[in-house]
Amino acid sequence: MSVTDDELMEKVLAEQIPEAPGVNDDSQANVEAPNEQVEEAPRSEAAKYLGQRLNHVPGENPFSSKESDKEMIENKGLSKVGENLFDKTDVRDGWMDVDLKLLGKRAIYYPEDWSFKIRPATVEAIRNWSNIDDENPNSVDDVFNEVIKACVAIVGPGGRPIPWGNIRNWDRFFFLCLVREYSFRQGERKIKYTDYCPECDNEIEFELNSQSLMYDFPDDEVMKYYSREDCTWYIDPAEFGIEGQEPVRLYLPTLEKDAAIKSWIIGRLQENRNRKVDQTFLRFVGWMTPKISKDATIAARQIRELEMKYKSWDEEMFTFMDDVIRNIIVTPSNKLIMNCPICGEEVTSDIRFPNSIKELFRRESAPKFGKK
Repeated sequence: MSVTDDELMEKVLAEQIPEAPGVNDDSQANVEAPNEQVEEAPRSEAAKYLGQRLNHVPGENPFSSKESDKEMIENKGLSKVGENLFDKTDVRDGWMDVDLKLLGKRAIYYPEDWSFKIRPATVEAIRNWSNIDDENPNSVDDVFNEVIKACVAIVGPGGRPIPWGNIRNWDRFFFLCLVREYSFRQGERKIKYTDYCPECDNEIEFELNSQSLMYDFPDDEVMKYYSREDCTWYIDPAEFGIEGQEPVRLYLPTLEKDAAIKSWIIGRLQENRNRKVDQTFLRFVGWMTPKISKDATIAARQIRELEMKYKSWDEEMFTFMDDVIRNIIVTPSNKLIMNCPICGEEVTSDIRFPNSIKELFRRESAPKFGKK
């Protein structure tokens, strides 16, 4: 890819990578991580069979009830030693439930019957993170997603797994911080930095974590157009004096759709390095469809059809839709805000990493070779 293409990709992806915010001293407790002692895995109904020969009585022919054993194993979903194969060993694998209250107002953008689980960063995730190039937004984007994919799980009705890519794109950094806090649940390696109150010059310490992240939300007056039931927005342009246009249905942007759009952009640039990508259209495409295929050919056709629809809007409709997206999007803030403990003045500080983003998943006690 040429330098020009890299610059274009950086512009395209810049808004997809939320910056990181700070943490309170007691923020680690918000995750409700387990104590130092490892929690015992909950015993399922099938656990009572562990270590037992199924359906056998001492002195009985061990082969006499072979068929009934097979039937019981199949019906109860047991292994030969009685372990229930259908139960997930969540606790033994380090998974823990995420309290949806941690999402705050953003919980409304997920179905009520979904739940989330996280686990500490895996060796593979940390290995990928160590290779991150924080000067390359494309690299950061990919590694962020790899950590989320490995360490965050969504559970739907009846325990049905939901693809991780259904996480709303504005929540990616929140879950990344949450994984980090669970990985370092003893409180090691907090991300802190200082700034100064512009009013009294008092030094203020900012800390970055999942609960210090701030967001700009839609106003209450537009939330009446949002449906929690199917997580979509229904807006009729006629209600706003725009005639001749069908009611609009908008879908929430997700990590999965962002990844598909990025792949489509890269594919177009590989075909023709001089080809221009309509960045204004990119602001709309993730809202215009519930899903974008992972198949490159199908995805290209889907996006082409959406682009044709986008280009069919006249000036009035485009201006209206531009206003709609601006008013319904949840925007992560790139600042932390605190009140000065001395004078009470509100102080803001840009989100930043004191060293490098690579340090996010490096343990403080980890042995280090050399100074680099």
